[in-house]
Amino acid sequence: MARPSLSNVLLIVGGVLTTLAILWWWVVFDELLKTNTMTLSEVVPCLARNTDICSLAESLCRQDHFLGIRRYSAEAFWGAGGLLLVAVAMRSFRVGEAR
Repeated sequence: MARPSLSNVLLIVGGVLTTLAILWWWVVFDELLKTNTMTLSEVVPCLARNTDICSLAESLCRQDHFLGIRRYSAEAFWGAGGLLLVAVAMRSFRVGEAR
């Protein structure tokens, strides 16, 4: 049985972590959408950066969240996306290897 290449492992791990980061973001900010505290266009930038409005909305939200999660960290999204980028780069720049 062939061992999976590092790029394949990074691609899978990066994909799973990116999905988890998006789900984490959704758990936190979905409550804000349901209560009309913020609009979708105000919430989407919070996926990639922690702005003052995102932090304020998180701190003012008093709704119950899944598993008690109240904060989101955009660094999770960037870290997972970085893993995906490295995996894609590794797969793209392979020289002389069978794909």
